[in-house]
Parts: sequence; C-alpha cells; structure tokens
Amino acid sequence: MSVYRSIADQVHKYIDIYEKNIIDIVDTSIFQRLRRIIQLGGVSISYPSATHSRFIHSLGAHHVANRIGNFLNKKHPNILTQDDLRKVSLTALIHDIGHGPFSHMFEDTIRLLCKNSNNETCSDKYEAFLRHENISEQIVMDDESEIAQILEREGYNRKQLGSMIQGRSIEDKPFNNQIINSQLDADSLDYLMRDSVATGVSFGLYNLERLFDMMELTDDGTIIIREKGIQSVEQVVIALYMQFSRVYFHKTVRCYEYMLKLFISQVLQMLEEGKKLEVLPFIKEFSDKPYWKTLMTLTDDIIYTQLHYSAQKEENSPFIKKLANEILKRNLYKSIPLTEEMASQVLENKDKINFIVRKYDYPIVSWDIDQFSSRYYTHYDETNRNAIMIKMKGGQLKQLSEVSDVVASLTKPKYNNLLIFPAPCREEITKLVKEI
Repeated sequence: MSVYRSIADQVHKYIDIYEKNIIDIVDTSIFQRLRRIIQLGGVSISYPSATHSRFIHSLGAHHVANRIGNFLNKKHPNILTQDDLRKVSLTALIHDIGHGPFSHMFEDTIRLLCKNSNNETCSDKYEAFLRHENISEQIVMDDESEIAQILEREGYNRKQLGSMIQGRSIEDKPFNNQIINSQLDADSLDYLMRDSVATGVSFGLYNLERLFDMMELTDDGTIIIREKGIQSVEQVVIALYMQFSRVYFHKTVRCYEYMLKLFISQVLQMLEEGKKLEVLPFIKEFSDKPYWKTLMTLTDDIIYTQLHYSAQKEENSPFIKKLANEILKRNLYKSIPLTEEMASQVLENKDKINFIVRKYDYPIVSWDIDQFSSRYYTHYDETNRNAIMIKMKGGQLKQLSEVSDVVASLTKPKYNNLLIFPAPCREEITKLVKEI
C-alpha cells in the first residue's frame, strides 16, 4: 500500500496516511476542532511545554494502529486483512472526536456539576458526557455530521465503528478491540511517548519498534507477545506507572484542574438554575441543549475566554468572578494528601471545614476531597480479549503478571485522596486535619 501523505511529527518522525478519505475526515470541522483541545488537561500548569493537542495525538494513534495492523497483516494475511486494517486504523483516528474542553477533565466536570446540583435530572441530562466515547459514537451515527457522511460515502459500517470506539466486542476478531481499547492499544502506545516528549521527562519512552516485532496473532485473531518481548511490554507498564504518578497525578495539576472543573460546573449550574450570568453564547447553548453539536463549539480557548469575561464583567456571582481571577493569576488552591481513614474523618468533620471556608468568604463547594484510583495492570482470564498474554517458548500462553515480577507488583489498585481547598484557608484547615 502506497503512502498518500506523510505528516512530520516529533514523536514518530512521520505519520503516514494511506488513503485520501482519511485526509477528508481530518479536514472536517469536527476533527479540526481537536487542535483546540489540549491533550493533558491542566498538566501544563506544572509542565509548561505539555501543550500538545488531541489533534496530533489522534493522528499518532491512527499511525500506531496502522503500524500494528501492517506488521500483523504481513505475518498473518489470512487473519488480519487489508479491510480489517482500514477499519481499525480509521477507528483509532476518530476515537477522540467526542472530547470536551480539556479532554478527560470535562468528564469529571460533569460529575462535579451533578454532584453539586440541586436538579435531580442533571445526571440524565448530561449522562452522555460522562464518557467521551459516547459522544464520538453519536457523531459517527448521526447522519448530519460531516464525518458520518464521509463514512457512509466510503462504505464503512458506522454501527460497527461506534462499537469499536466504545470498546464493545465485534465479530470474531479480537485484534479489532485490542488495537483500539486494551492494555496495549494504539491510543496508549502513542500518548505515553507523546506526553513524555511534551512534558520533557523520559518516563514514557520505550522501544516501539521492538514491541511491534514481538507481536503475533493466534489462530482466532488474538494479539499475543512472544516471550522475548516481555521486557518491551514491561517498559510500557512502567511508563504508565511513572507518567501517572509523576505527571498526571501531580498535586499542583490536581488543584488547578479542580479549580477549572469548579469554575465550569458553577457556570453551568447557575445557568441550570436560571440565574443571570455574564456568559458566552456557546456555553449558554450547550447548557440549554447539551448534545454533540453544541459541544463542538466548546474548546479550551472558549473556556479561557469565559474566564477572562467572568473575571472582568461578572457582577451576579462574586464567587465565579473571584475563582476566574484566581485561575488566571495562578493563585492556586492548596492540598493535603489523606489516607482512607483520614478522608473518612475529614468527611465526618465537614461542618468544621465548611465554617472555615465561609469565614474566608468562600462557598462550601470550594473545597472537596479529590478521590482517584490508579491501577497500572489489571488481571484477566486467559480467554479475555483485553489480556496481555505471553507466548512462552514451549507454546503455552501465560498472563503477563505471571511471568513478570515488575508487572505483578503494579496490579494492586491504589486509592488516592487529596483534600483541596482555597489558599487563604490553608493554615486553619491544616491545623484542623492534624487535630482530627
């Protein structure tokens, strides 16, 4: 298959495009919007160079999916066909088109909105936005979307592509889902390297070419790794661990993201309650009718514009005005790490914290316990299609965690609790936490 176009890239050197219809999709306004969605949410507050977009990541995921597919097609042309390769690489390209502003952070924003909302129908109204894959599937399935029209024109099975985006099993070819949604998928293989390069740290670098070389297909179409490739897969799992623990879960990043989530959710909540607010029309339209079309006008730059607008013009909500100014001036909230037991004790004493934040002229929604879990490798049955299975020299298949002590040590879930609160309350809240 000849290359239709090559795009220069700092991670893969060149991203190869093999078909004109891929460029047609990339040139749609829906896909071009991803240029204005930052890949790493609020990470740039601590790693200033981490400003790369979902646009280049989506091209990178498409490239990696193509590389995996081409390699396996040459090895097993009777199992993974050119039609399979065309379908899986296209899905990798469009898997992120449903992201809201600041990527995954927007999903957490919706959760925070419904947690603080007095409207019992909030969850129903915004349910689709809890996972960006839901919106990506809606775009693929809606006849009015530019991308759906191209897919229909080119003869793609849109329902099947939607299922692959969602990680639902299709047909009897496990590699379709493994390449798109697994513990070793094209998405992860691109973002770990891309985020590492962009942040300026080396945690996410690994030998991608070696990993490709170690891949094989079983007769039923499951991707497995040869025993010689154990170290290559270990590098990916370790990269995941290092990136999450040192970059994505950085306490300053979590505080900044909490402030952004609180700002957006408070704006949406006030609109829900019919209160007067100085707000951009795009945000008002999304609040009135949240679905994929109104989301398409919401990007990171729109939220930053709203921050400036609220900081300068807002007179109806002193808190939203104050929060916008704090975000723009980098007057960030502070945090205290908590154990599970400490988190429970803090919640039992929430009235005392409420009193402190009110004392400093903040509403009680301005503090919270940021709870997030991490697990860097998950056990699976040998028959599960998402498993990372190792083909031993004798031919038997074993779970990766069975043959790697390093990976086995990273299978236990870890639960993180971070008490986040406005900076002026730091001394009194710190003292209270020590007392309880």
